Amino acid sequence: MKKLFITFCGIVVLSGLSHFAYAEEKGCPNSFSPEMKAKMQQNKSEFGNRQNLTPEQKEQMKAKMQQKKAEFEARLNLTPDQKEKMKAIHKSAKDKIQPLFECMKTERAKLKQLKTSGASEQQLQAQKQKIKSIREQIKTIRKSNFTQIQAILTPEQQKEFNKMHEEHKQNKNKNQKNKFEEKE
Repeated sequence: MKKLFITFCGIVVLSGLSHFAYAEEKGCPNSFSPEMKAKMQQNKSEFGNRQNLTPEQKEQMKAKMQQKKAEFEARLNLTPDQKEKMKAIHKSAKDKIQPLFECMKTERAKLKQLKTSGASEQQLQAQKQKIKSIREQIKTIRKSNFTQIQAILTPEQQKEFNKMHEEHKQNKNKNQKNKFEEKE
């Protein structure tokens, strides 16, 4: 048993060292860029931990969201009727997704507990599958939401909406790529 434990520890250490070697070989930075640090610090000072926001920070965040919403509506030049329909679509999606997010939070906590308790690989995989299933449900709701929004837009608005969606995806991918590179 002792030999098995020592062998396991050796494997863990070697895999950790190989990870660092791989990251250096690929030229991956091992610390955050000054720009990213500044952005992180700005967000942290502005909002802190989202779960522990002060009322003032909540208001600031709400104001930013309202500003983004107004920019979105202006860019698409939505009619009052379209705005109402869009509001109903978003509320419906939010009402469906919110319980799934709560469930996801619970299932992630269970996974973390399983990992620390030394659960079997089979138990871990089953728990990961539950989380994946919830993600798929959320993805399906979001796709439906996207389709419903497309249905209330004019062809010209649809083109602009698709353009905005692509810009959002590019920014999201760019941010995720930066996060990955900086984690390495």
